[in-house]
Amino acid sequence: MSLRRVSGLAIFGWKKGGDQGSDNPSGPGEGGAPAFQPEKAKRFFEHARTMHNASNYEYALQLWLNGLRLDPGNMPALEGFFGSCASFLNDEAGKKGVSKDTLKAFSGKGDVERLLSSLLEWGTKPLEVASAVRAAESSAKLGLTETTYWLGERAIKLAQMDKKPRKDLFIKLLEAFKAIGAFDLAVQAGEAARKLDPSDGPLAAEIRNMAAQATMTKGGYDQTGQAGGFRANVRDAEKQKLLEDQDRIVKTAESAERLIAAAQEDYHRRPQDQGAIDTYARRLIERGRPEDEDKAIAVLAKAFEETHQIRWRLRSGEIRLRQAKRKVSALRQAAEANPADAGSQAAAREAALAYVRQEVEELKVRAEAYPTDLSVKFDLGRRHFQLEEYETAINFFQDAQAEPKNKVASLNLLGQSFLKIGYVDEAMVTFRQALDIKDVLPDQQMELRYFLMTSLQAKAEHDKDLAAAEEAEKLASAISIQQFNYRDVRVRREAIKKTIAAIKGG
Repeated sequence: MSLRRVSGLAIFGWKKGGDQGSDNPSGPGEGGAPAFQPEKAKRFFEHARTMHNASNYEYALQLWLNGLRLDPGNMPALEGFFGSCASFLNDEAGKKGVSKDTLKAFSGKGDVERLLSSLLEWGTKPLEVASAVRAAESSAKLGLTETTYWLGERAIKLAQMDKKPRKDLFIKLLEAFKAIGAFDLAVQAGEAARKLDPSDGPLAAEIRNMAAQATMTKGGYDQTGQAGGFRANVRDAEKQKLLEDQDRIVKTAESAERLIAAAQEDYHRRPQDQGAIDTYARRLIERGRPEDEDKAIAVLAKAFEETHQIRWRLRSGEIRLRQAKRKVSALRQAAEANPADAGSQAAAREAALAYVRQEVEELKVRAEAYPTDLSVKFDLGRRHFQLEEYETAINFFQDAQAEPKNKVASLNLLGQSFLKIGYVDEAMVTFRQALDIKDVLPDQQMELRYFLMTSLQAKAEHDKDLAAAEEAEKLASAISIQQFNYRDVRVRREAIKKTIAAIKGG
């Protein structure tokens, strides 16, 4: 391990080789329940993002895992870890695999250490089914519901794709899903195991039991083991009414009030329970009164402050954007109703720009939480393009083009951004690159040809370049043949012809 890595870990109170100091949480079976420390974990996660952005991927892996040791239920960190794994595998250094020091640092005993070890093995060998299953198992033993579901969903798909699927791995996944109450996935795992061994009668009975549990959970009947059991739940008229209310597509004011009251009561009883937080906020948002939205924002802000789980911060940001969008819509309607009122027009324009700026701030939060999500970078690029901040947009589009689904769109807007700041040659190269991609949609192809034409026109006019002018004229002609009234192509074609005549006339 390099000196830089050792000193970097020492900053956070950890020693080389995975030896833990006094801050190390002990896992189950290692002296009691885990003593997780999200605040200390946060420093590891922040440093991991920095190292990932610096392309120091193996060190980023170490930092993600050291943070997860302190806060194993942190979903953004888990996703960040797998993002760094993907970058590591695509990097030249990844061909050799992780170092012995890295492997040794995460080879301890206990459920937390087993989780970290299996994550490292799976992340760096993404087709290893057994590692994926071990990760889900270890997460379930720690009681990490969301993490287990996330890992297990991916593990079961990987197990089903395996050339030689193993019954025992599906059984282990079934048990992991059952442990967290994910009976829908438990049934999937059980069915996959039964296909491999149709003669297993006890397994068939277990699957039927899991299917019944899944049905009861969806219906809210998850109190079977309590006094009165299933029948008592059925007889409870108020709970039944709540279940009926939840199933209605259009909720009456009375039923919405009842659902919110029930969710509020549950939230006050369990203010740190993720399910209670999620349900209470969702009920408030569903009714959607301004005071409900403000209350939901406060609930989510409190959850983020206490748990540091980024999803709560993102949810509150979505509500604020919804509020801002309504304001934009109201001002736009007022402007449309009073076209001669300069004040209304200005207010509508300013509100629209303010909304885009607010979107940028929310996307920045998301980008920081999910640094490997190139879709977020594409969205940031588009917003900066709208704000005419072209140089900033260029940086985002250059990153976003690496994602296949946004590659053409990223190159299109990248080329337009270059054109806006006068980088004509760079714009031309970018548009040509986009046009060379296979399966470009017809509308995209038309737009790319149009902007390549405008780039060539700009070059011809500025540099008196006859070849550029003639290519631009051919493109204009082809666009006109395909769609005569496309944008301002007719006007541009006439201007290009004049440019050609002027160049030839000397």
